[in-house]
Amino acid sequence: MSYGVAGSIAAGFAVAAAIGGPIVSGFVDRHGQHRVLPWATGLYAVSMVALLVALDASSPLYVVIPLAAGAGFMMPNLGSLVRARWAYVLPGSDGIHVAYAWESILDEVVFVLGPPLATVLALQVDPRAALVTCVVLVVIGTGWLFPQRRTEPPPHGRAKRTGRLAVMQPGMPFLFLAFVFVGGIFGSFEVVTVAFAQEQDATSATGVLLAIYAFGSLLAGFVYGSLRSPRFHGRRMTHMLTAMAVVTLGFPIAPNVTALAVVAFLAGLSVSPVLISGTALVERIIPNAQLTEGITWTSTGMALGLALATPASGAIIDAQGAHVAYLVTAGCAILACATSWAGSSVVHRAEVRALEIIAAQSPVA
Repeated sequence: MSYGVAGSIAAGFAVAAAIGGPIVSGFVDRHGQHRVLPWATGLYAVSMVALLVALDASSPLYVVIPLAAGAGFMMPNLGSLVRARWAYVLPGSDGIHVAYAWESILDEVVFVLGPPLATVLALQVDPRAALVTCVVLVVIGTGWLFPQRRTEPPPHGRAKRTGRLAVMQPGMPFLFLAFVFVGGIFGSFEVVTVAFAQEQDATSATGVLLAIYAFGSLLAGFVYGSLRSPRFHGRRMTHMLTAMAVVTLGFPIAPNVTALAVVAFLAGLSVSPVLISGTALVERIIPNAQLTEGITWTSTGMALGLALATPASGAIIDAQGAHVAYLVTAGCAILACATSWAGSSVVHRAEVRALEIIAAQSPVA
């Protein structure tokens, strides 16, 4: 199989996941995780098994891509499901801040361990082993999650929904767009860093550079989670995106691997705070009846940005080299920062309104 074909299959999966994630999460908000997850996970697993069979049989793309898209569409967004449970168990407390920090830390652990594990399985065990492992882990994870009814947010049905998508709630369009650019940062950085290491004749340093970036985010997650939760998450997110944009400007001018490692660590320090404050912001401004869907939209935005920035970075690498391609990373960071500043007043008003509602509902009020 050529890289082009593999890329087409992966793109079909990613685009379908970006579309299907909010839809499946919307059903979860309406009907409950214990009702939706079994059939969503089952359809995902069936589609993945059918995809593996089709690939093994060298089926044409018009068969393989729809199967990949079907799997992507139905794949449960475990991150949003778990974060929605935290919001239900720890409503309006500093504990939710710590919980989201912990989830961000786990995300970074997966980011560090996942790609090497998939590579080892695909190259040293069997080309299909990585996909099989993915299916098994998703089934085990969701199978462990949905029977836990005590922490599951109650289904809200249709009565409490506003009639519009969660992404159209006040402040959410700016937040979604900012996460698209954040996804662009992640996607372009990974691809360009591989090319940069090759240009520097330091291919063996590729994994180290990516790990340093993830370690910076991991460390920041621990520190940020130990701090007091800010009153306004939108402001904190905007400030951290500003720091990210400034530091990321160092990528295109890094002269060697050592300098890039320093910039990568510093840039990584802003990642977890951005993701934690962004998720906390969604939890605050989105109605509970649409919370799972709202959190999923942030993941969808990042997936969309990653899908767009990765091929763009690859094309620039081929034409101009890695140093120029890092401008995609820096550009995405600047655009994420600019989007957050542009929507800051709208987001702030949404937060203030949400805090007023919380205060009015408090027994102390």
